[in-house]
Amino acid sequence: MSDCNRTYPCRIDVRLTEAEREFLNEQAFKRGISRQELLRARVLSEANQPAPVPPIKPVHYSKGRDSIDRAIYAVNRRYNVNSRDLEGIVCTVICALNAKS
Repeated sequence: MSDCNRTYPCRIDVRLTEAEREFLNEQAFKRGISRQELLRARVLSEANQPAPVPPIKPVHYSKGRDSIDRAIYAVNRRYNVNSRDLEGIVCTVICALNAKS
């Protein structure tokens, strides 16, 4: 075995399509683990039991005035609307996105 200093002594090869590989990459990234760790957890889980993988980590957006200013700038740059008029609209949209269902 070429990588004899590995923690895990056995290597298993799996063939995936690019789409399947990308899906696993995304799932692992959302959980903050490597693709190998995700596959290992899923392979070693009991039959008909969920894999013991960490839950998907939520994305936290910055809070405060900077997110409002960035949103106003982005809309103003694209649609050339007065910043003063946009502030109320952007704040309403941000509040709606943060509202609990």
